[in-house]
Amino acid sequence: MEKSNIFNLNRMYLLTRRHLFSNLTGWLIAFGALSGVLLVISLLVANFQPGSLAMLTPAYLTIMFIGGYIFTGSIFGELNEPRKATHYLTLPVSVTERLASAWLLTGIMFPLFALLMIFLIIFLANLVMNLTFDFSPFANLFTGNYVNAFKTYLITQSVFLLGAVYFRKYNFLKTLLVLFLFFIAFLLITALFGWIFLSHLAETIQSGEAALNIDPVAVRWIPMAANFFYTYLMVPFFLVTTWFSLKERQV
Repeated sequence: MEKSNIFNLNRMYLLTRRHLFSNLTGWLIAFGALSGVLLVISLLVANFQPGSLAMLTPAYLTIMFIGGYIFTGSIFGELNEPRKATHYLTLPVSVTERLASAWLLTGIMFPLFALLMIFLIIFLANLVMNLTFDFSPFANLFTGNYVNAFKTYLITQSVFLLGAVYFRKYNFLKTLLVLFLFFIAFLLITALFGWIFLSHLAETIQSGEAALNIDPVAVRWIPMAANFFYTYLMVPFFLVTTWFSLKERQV
């Protein structure tokens, strides 16, 4: 039986292992240094305000998100370096395998490893300060807040994965700039529609009409559609867009 030229699990595994081991030293140094800083901060907080240790969780998650976005933006670094791009593009793997490997590393493995690091830091801080084996941080590993954080990261990370392929330099910063401009445009459009709606409402009140009929679609279905797209369609949309961008770069 011939192997598929579109997706082969063994080829994806070899590509992931290659990417992992070729960058392992740098990643371990970065994780170790960041973990050391967070541990020192946690110990200081636990020493002066023991009850505030749990309040550091949002800060931990924020750092995880920023670190993950930066990591995602650099995942196709070889593709953006002329000296390495030729060798990277001649690897016997398909576009689907390149994308799946990058998404597995940045979207799945990174947040799981980062969350494990967070719980380990909290555990060590509790152990040093209380000298007791408190495993409660690990018991909270699958609580709603952390599951929602993982879900939010998985969705939003797909945007930066597209930026990693589309932009050739400063991927993370350029993706942030595009997001900023998008939200500015969204706010301006929302303000314009709000101004039109309020103007119409004022005219209705002045004309003495009984009531202003509001289309239930705008009130109910549009927010539901937006939430559905964000939750279920955003990741597939950006992954497919990234696939086509990666295929264009490869050609």
